[in-house]
Formats: sequence, structure tokens, C-alpha cells
Amino acid sequence: MDYGKLFSRAWDLIWKHKFLIVLGILVALGGSGGGSGGTSGFSGGEGDFNIRNLPRFDFNLSAPFRNLDLPAFAVGGILILAALAVMIALVIWVVGLISRGGLIYGANAVSTGQEATFMDSLRAGWGKGWRLVGIGLVPAIPVLLLMVSAFFSAGFYISGRTIAREGQFYNLPGFFVPVLAVTCVLVLLALLLSLLRTFANRACMLEDRGVINSYRRGFEVLGDHFGQALVLFLLQIAISLGIWFVLLLPSILIALCCFLWPLLIVVQGAFAAFYSTLWTLAWNQWTGQKEEQNNEAVPVS
Repeated sequence: MDYGKLFSRAWDLIWKHKFLIVLGILVALGGSGGGSGGTSGFSGGEGDFNIRNLPRFDFNLSAPFRNLDLPAFAVGGILILAALAVMIALVIWVVGLISRGGLIYGANAVSTGQEATFMDSLRAGWGKGWRLVGIGLVPAIPVLLLMVSAFFSAGFYISGRTIAREGQFYNLPGFFVPVLAVTCVLVLLALLLSLLRTFANRACMLEDRGVINSYRRGFEVLGDHFGQALVLFLLQIAISLGIWFVLLLPSILIALCCFLWPLLIVVQGAFAAFYSTLWTLAWNQWTGQKEEQNNEAVPVS
């Protein structure tokens, strides 16, 4: 595989077909809007936040708010805002998935000499929206299992500490070894599925496969070309790190100036489009898809 030619070909395609960058912007926004999560705790100066024993406050100077139960009102508002935030995040995440599918379709179309536009690509992603959502949810299954495992592990640990304080025997190492083993397996499985997702998306969009068959096909292609895929992945990391160092100071300046944020989003979208196109071209080579150039397949080896 000629990696230099692959990179230059990907850049040439997105430069000549700017709608791929627009799709990349939607992908970048979707990835940042629905791809992270976390937990947060409330704590005060002397202990945890006890929502049942909050001090009450009356707005005596305003008749409409007299005797208002402020904590209940505040909690209700927070719950509504949280629900709206989750809904918006889900919508952005789904739009990102559909745009990712459209980007794969568009890059494949223009690389094989077909006509494609922004709306054509977006419609192609929309047509396989449910499959793309399913493919996107599969890597989250081990993470969900890990969260459930952590919840039950914490419960067993607290119970074990209680038993130990009562003077009964409690085998702490015997408890943690299986938990650690399960955690390692689930983390590795999540990483593997996340890697396969890149291939499964292309199997879905370019070979019209379902969720499970897309992962099966992705595993087959990755297994047949693991060495080349690993080199391509490492090259992508190296280029990304190099660009990060070069653009570190400009990115900080842009982030501090809100008027330049659209420029930062465009740059992120361009890189998202570039890397997606890069992997689509690699997929086409690995699966024998012919490109536009001289109507011949680019050699795999």
C-alpha cells in the first residue's frame, strides 16, 4: 500500500469536493456533543448534599412567590434542563452518526467517479440511520456492563467491610481479582468494538449490511489487512500529534476569542472529513473497489 499516495488522494478529494468538509463539521459536532459522559457529586463544607433537609426560603417581598418551596422548584428546573440537555445531546449524536454515514458515501462516490452532493450524501446516511445508530451503540454495551459491574462491586465491597467489622472473615483479594479480570476484559472489548466500528460503518454504507453483519464484515477486513490498518492508524496518530503541536498556540488563541470559534469548527471538520475519506479509500483498496483513476483498482500491496 502506497500510504503517501493514499494521504494525498484523500486530501485532494476533500479539497475538490468541499461538501465533504461540511459533512465533517457535522461529524465533529456530533462527536463532541454525544460522545462523552461523566458523573458529578454535590458536596458542602461538612458533608454530602442532603436534598431532603434543605433550608426553606420564602419570598416575602413578592406576593406571587410567597411561601414558595424553593428547593423543590429548583430541583424541578434542574431536572427539566437536564432532560432537555440529554435530548439535545442525543439529537446531535444521531445527526453526527448520519453525517458520518453520508461522509463515507460521499467520499466513496467521488473517489469512484460518481456524482455526489451534500444532500445526496446526507440522504444516503439518513436511509441507513437506524443501522448507523445500532453500530454506534454496540461499543457502548461493554461500557454499560462495566458500569453495572462497578455498581454491584461497590455494593459487595461495602457489605464485605461491614462483615469484616463484625469480626467475621472476609476475603478481600478473592473479591477484587475476579472484578479486576472482568473489568480488563470489558475494557479490551470496548476498545476492540470501537476500532471495528470504523470498518462496520463502511460495511453498512458501502455494502448495505445490517448491524451484526457489518461488524462481522469489518472484523473480516481488519483481520485480512491488520498490518496495513495498524500502520495507517499509527501514521494518523503521528500526523495528528504533529498538527496538534503546530496548531497548539493558534488553537488556544482561537478558543479564547469566541469570534474565531467557527474557524476552529471548520478546521476540526476538515480533519474529520480527511481521516474519514482516508479510511474509506483504504477500505476500497482492501475490498477491491475500483477508483476513478484509469478505472483500475489501486494495488493493495
